[in-house]
Amino acid sequence: MDSSHRGIRGRFSPPLLFLKLLLSKKGSSYFDLMIKTLVVITLMATVMSFLSVFTTYLNLNHVCRRVVRVVELEGQVSDRAYDVFYRLKQQTGISPEMAVEDVEYCEDQKIQLRDNFTITMRYSYPFTVLTPSFAPPVEIQIPMKVSITGMSEKYWKLPE
Repeated sequence: MDSSHRGIRGRFSPPLLFLKLLLSKKGSSYFDLMIKTLVVITLMATVMSFLSVFTTYLNLNHVCRRVVRVVELEGQVSDRAYDVFYRLKQQTGISPEMAVEDVEYCEDQKIQLRDNFTITMRYSYPFTVLTPSFAPPVEIQIPMKVSITGMSEKYWKLPE
């Protein structure tokens, strides 16, 4: 019987050559490099996917600021403010809900000089976590809210 292949522990133990390869450190840096590369690529993909959330929030903030500026100049929530709102919705690709709050109208939806108003925009961003090929994508709805306060810059002469 050839006892050189049985190893130290008996009949079913692996050959000594296999044990020597497992215990040696040859090629271990190659496997370390592969694992580190996979971790770095995974982290970069995660960061890139989260950047879309921040970009959407910046777009929402931009839309709200522009609408507030139009209302400040016009002194009312006019058709021009809604035109700017709809145009920016098309340009940015988001569709937020807009609400005018904390406003005191003097007459016929007009905001008097130096009266404050707040425009609030809400949007729910669908963040895709996983896209399996056999099912619909797994999404998390991330709620976003931007509120900007403005001050009317137009004086309305009221009839007495």
